[in-house]
Amino acid sequence: MVDLRDNSGLDLKLDIERPRLIFGEDIKFSTPAVRTIDQMKEVLLDKDIREPVELYYMYRDIHKTTDSPILKEHKLRFDVTVIKSSHLGREFMKTAGHYHPGSFGELYEVVFGRCLCLLQRPDSEDYRVIKEVILVEAVQGQKIVIPPGFGHILINPGPDCLVTSNWVSGCFSSSYELYREAKGAAYFVILPDNTSEGMTTPGLKIKINIIKNQQFKELARIKFAKPAGEIKRFSLMENNPIYNIINRNAQALNFLNHPLDYEYNDIFIYTDT
Repeated sequence: MVDLRDNSGLDLKLDIERPRLIFGEDIKFSTPAVRTIDQMKEVLLDKDIREPVELYYMYRDIHKTTDSPILKEHKLRFDVTVIKSSHLGREFMKTAGHYHPGSFGELYEVVFGRCLCLLQRPDSEDYRVIKEVILVEAVQGQKIVIPPGFGHILINPGPDCLVTSNWVSGCFSSSYELYREAKGAAYFVILPDNTSEGMTTPGLKIKINIIKNQQFKELARIKFAKPAGEIKRFSLMENNPIYNIINRNAQALNFLNHPLDYEYNDIFIYTDT
């Protein structure tokens, strides 16, 4: 059992064996949505695999019961996701991937484990033309800002399960359709022992290989990055949980509902230049 209170800002524990979250009495939560292998087959590199059956667990709209009014006032939702450390054939464990309608973004934090976040920005007229790709490596306590116009997947390179939290606007629902139509993200992140194919990855501490998704017409070169340590306008500081922002400075999360009013040129530190 791992105590996540200091990392998440909430009374949470992680049962690593299951893996599931255990909530304190003051937390509003619901049964997690479970992503299964059958729901993910379309976006996998190896589409004939059958295990593991359950891949990750999405706890949506969790918060301290006393914070319900302020979340409603600011039109925000707080989620926590638990991603297993198993492999998906040649791939590391990952999420299905989604885009946000309009220009909405998102804010993630690594609560436990290690994370790779693969972001991609499609051409406005053809989603099979990807104009920009960023692979962000983050560890516990670091934050990942998803800027307007980018789809993204989360990848767990292990060896532990990955727990992430996120703030998102409550004014939309994520769209998974374009990832399914393209049979996955722009690139597949695979285990490093598959050295006969793929590309090496300068700028990352985690050893991986990468394979292009041939369903796309054009793919931008991957830029490797890590999150910026501090972004004052969003009230982001390493090892200071993002949940606490809602009580400390809720206005700092306005970029989630009004994303085009803000700049995003300093949210990443590029490591391959």
